[in-house]
Amino acid sequence: MTENNKVVTRTGISLEIALLTEFDEWLEKKGFPNRSEGIRYLIREKLDQEALLTNPDFIVVGSLTYVFQHHGFDCTLKLIEIQHDFEELIISTMHAHITHDLCLETIFLKGKQIKIRKLAESILALKGVLKGQLYLAPAD
Repeated sequence: MTENNKVVTRTGISLEIALLTEFDEWLEKKGFPNRSEGIRYLIREKLDQEALLTNPDFIVVGSLTYVFQHHGFDCTLKLIEIQHDFEELIISTMHAHITHDLCLETIFLKGKQIKIRKLAESILALKGVLKGQLYLAPAD
């Protein structure tokens, strides 16, 4: 981290009252201590997302969480096969039993986002995977 990254500067913005009210409600709901922290969070999120959109080879960390039917469809075996096909991306996995028939699994990932997205698409398209979500963030 460079010295410039530690310097804080003030800036001002003009907002319509309705937008500011909505923002303040969002801040309170999310637990931000003040407007500055909320604005910093939103700026970082937007810049990260833009960086991801413009560079498929960007190195990212993230998680893929999904719910699947444990019984039937050979889903479990196919999930294991896919994970082995992408083993260089996988840091760790966590598996939980939700009901007798449903499992929740999270895969923690690091690598080129284009490869991680391919892994996620392969898993989420499987018969027996009911729902899922991929979250990515720049690794640096």
